[in-house]
Formats: sequence, C-alpha cells, structure tokens
Amino acid sequence: MREAFWVGFGLVTSVLALLAGTRFLTILLSTEEYGKLALAISLATLGVQILGDPIGKTSVRFYSGWCEAGKPYGFIQSLKKSLIYAVVCIVLLCIGTLISGYFFDISPGYYLVIVTGLFSILLILNRVAFALEDAARLRQFRGLIQGTFEAMRFLFAVGFIIIFALPRTEIVLSGFVIAGVLVVTGHGIFLYKFFITAQLVKPGGLKTVSFTVSDSMKAYQLPLILSNACIWIVMMAERWVLRYYSSSMDIGGYTAVYQLAFIPMLFISSFMVLLMEPILYQVARLDGKAAASLQTLKINHYIAFGILSVSLILFIILLFCYPTVGYLFLGAEFRPYSWIFPWLLLAGGCFASAQQLLLKLSCEMRTDLLALLWCGVAAVAVTSYIVGANYWQLKGILVAIVAVNVLFVIFLLFFFYRDKK
Repeated sequence: MREAFWVGFGLVTSVLALLAGTRFLTILLSTEEYGKLALAISLATLGVQILGDPIGKTSVRFYSGWCEAGKPYGFIQSLKKSLIYAVVCIVLLCIGTLISGYFFDISPGYYLVIVTGLFSILLILNRVAFALEDAARLRQFRGLIQGTFEAMRFLFAVGFIIIFALPRTEIVLSGFVIAGVLVVTGHGIFLYKFFITAQLVKPGGLKTVSFTVSDSMKAYQLPLILSNACIWIVMMAERWVLRYYSSSMDIGGYTAVYQLAFIPMLFISSFMVLLMEPILYQVARLDGKAAASLQTLKINHYIAFGILSVSLILFIILLFCYPTVGYLFLGAEFRPYSWIFPWLLLAGGCFASAQQLLLKLSCEMRTDLLALLWCGVAAVAVTSYIVGANYWQLKGILVAIVAVNVLFVIFLLFFFYRDKK
C-alpha cells in the first residue's frame, strides 16, 4: 500500500501540473505557436521513445537479477555505456540538423534545435533514473520528484514568458530545460547516495559484466527500440500529417486537447504498470508458468478491463459536457477545439489498455513479438492518418486515431484470449 500511495502521488501531481500548465500556456500562447511547440516536443519525445524508454525498461527487467547474482557493478557499467550512446546519438542528430540548416536553409532555427536536443537528453536521463528508482522500489523519492518535475517545467515556462514578455516556443522549451537540469541533478545525487550505501558501485570479485547476461539485455532491448519507434509513430505522427494537410493552428488546438484527454489516460495505465512491473519481474523471473506469475498477469488483465471501462464511462459523460471542460481547462483561443475531448479520451483509454495487456509479452521476454505488433499498428496508423487528413483534415485524423486504438485493443483481447486457450 505504501508503494501504491507514492506511485499514485507522483502520477496525480503530474496530472494536476499538466492540467494547470496547459491552462496557462493556452492563455499565453497562440494556437499557431502552440502547434510549433507541439512539433518540437514530439521530436524531443522521439529521443525518449527510441533511446530512453528501452534502456529504462531493460533496467527494470534485469536489475533484481543482476543484484541477486552479485553483479550490480556490471549492471551499472552496462547502463552507463547505453546512456553515453544515447546522448551521443542526440548530439549527432542536432549537429546534423544544424549543418543541414546552414547549407540548405531548412533548419527551424539554431536555438530551437539546440534547446530541443537538450530537452530530449534530459528526458532520456530522467526516464532512466525513474526506471532505476522503480527497479529498486524507491517509490517515495520517485513519486515526489515526478510531480516536482511536471510542476517545475510549467512554472519555469510560464515564468519566462511573463518575465521576458515573449510567448515563443523557444522560451517555453528553455523553461523545460532548466527544470530538467534541476530534476536530473536531484536524481543523480539521490541514486549515487543509494548505490554507495548499498555498496553497488564498487568493482571487484564477481562484480563484472557477464557476457551472457549482457547479451540477454541486448536481445531484450533492441526490439524495444523498434517497437517504441512505432509507438511514437502511432502517438505523434498525426501532428506531422496535420502540418502537411492542415495548419499550425489545428496542430496547436489538437495538441492542447490531446494533453488534457489522451495523456491522463496514459498516466492511469502508467500508475498500474509502474506499480506492478518490478513486482511481476521479481516474482516471475523467466518462469512465466509460475503460479504467482499467472495470478499477477490475471490481475493485470483485470486492470486493462478497468481502464477500458472507465474510458467508456468518461467518453459518454464528455459527449454532453465537453464545452464546460473546455471552458475550465483551455484558453479562449483553444476552446473551439473542445469537441475533440471525448474522442481523444476514448482513444487514450484504448491505448492505455493495450499497453497494460502488452506487459505480458515484456514479462515473457517476447520483445520481438512486441516489435512486430507495433510495426503493424504503426503502418496501419500512418496510412489511416494520411487518408483521413487528405479527405477531412482534422476530423479525418480524429476518426483514424479513434479507429486505430479501438481496433488494436479489440485485436489484443482476442489475441490473448486465444493464447490462453
């Protein structure tokens, strides 16, 4: 219960900060500038999806095994190497973008590229730090700092806009970067003290990297890079399709509602995944047929059904009261997009349920099948987004998003039911 409280505390404070921050930013920014911000953040998020999240999930999956084998130092060294590779990749991409902008005049602006790259690196470090805290069951600190990060990034962003009187994307991202630096520093100090106290950072004896375990980590991690890239496509590609077929104003209005409707449903799923994932890995190990493992997976399926049920109930309620929700949480310029609320909430609930169901494949080390599934979904999603936007612009995109997520969760329910039989 204590762990559940702190995981829940972090997610609830994050949602509250997101609601308040979005409200202030939609007052201070125009829909066009918010659309530009959404595209920049989607690129920063891409770095987290294809680099930070696979490293984080691998940390959670293998942490307890390395510690029990007496090789935590090797684990930390392997993790450090992966993080260095991730940071170098982001730096090289930023340099490539800057060089391309210089020679071909296609860069959105040097400062915007740099600040987006920095924010992406900080998000990667933050994601991996969260994963380590989850793996070590350090829930109290994790819950406190998660809510702090969300509150600080919006506080700095809004503060910078007011102080400098510049409602620009670059200013908002600068605030996000300052908050990220402070939070990552906090993570570093806390984790270093924890590992020193637990004597996990001292080399010697058996505390070296095992090639067998390292190979297992790579085999687990590499398919996650592909599947997470596909997840990013499913979640973020519609903004870039809208950029081509519609306007920056539509991107801004759509993204503001997306943050308030789709993302909170992911927070609900994240609460359950963060609570159960380390416990499930420690109980199940590699024996997916153990009684404790089967019972936990059964509970996980009930959670997925619960998220889906809550989403349907909220969807029906919002069909009748979305104007009120838009008035409460959006700036005046963004309120014409309030009608999107119920549909994005339904799509977000289906996506969150799918994530919950797919936890079974991660526990079974079937990240290869996970990657295959997400590749198929991404291909269908992109095709649907393009067709929908080509004929009906924003409405077409919305139909595609809802259809893809609803059909995907239905497919998974049949897939896992057949697998049980």
